[in-house]
Amino acid sequence: MRALEKWFEPTVIVAMLGAIIVLVFADVIARFAFSTSIAVANELARLSFVWMIYFGVSYAIRERRHMRVTVILDMLPQGLRRWVFALSEAVFLIYSVAVCWLGIVITQQSLDRGKILSSTEWPTAVLYAAIVFSGGLSAARLVHSLWRVLARGDLRLGPQTDV
Repeated sequence: MRALEKWFEPTVIVAMLGAIIVLVFADVIARFAFSTSIAVANELARLSFVWMIYFGVSYAIRERRHMRVTVILDMLPQGLRRWVFALSEAVFLIYSVAVCWLGIVITQQSLDRGKILSSTEWPTAVLYAAIVFSGGLSAARLVHSLWRVLARGDLRLGPQTDV
């Protein structure tokens, strides 16, 4: 379970990047060598890019490398800093849960309307599902971060050393 927790997002991100490289390379070769395009390659590369970006969000949260402004936090005394940091993580958690919920709504609406992608003819829900997975995984990562802050007083802004 620890290995899955540690390597899940990086594995997905690297796999998606590899897929993008292979698909775009194949499409470029097809265009120049055979004067044609691989429509499925373009669509799959786009899907891979979206999934890679959304999993990157949860990975950045896990490693505490997501963008944040810490000017006010740095000026606060240590005792107050912990609570303000926890509040900011809690607000981000609420946002992630909202993103996950709205992702579910959008995905369900696309399924109900029967929307499909043009080349693969897959439901557009495949694209929107990235929002659901990323929102849920981000929320789980933020719950863990809140626990680290409140239970252990861990205010480090870099990657965590424990899992």
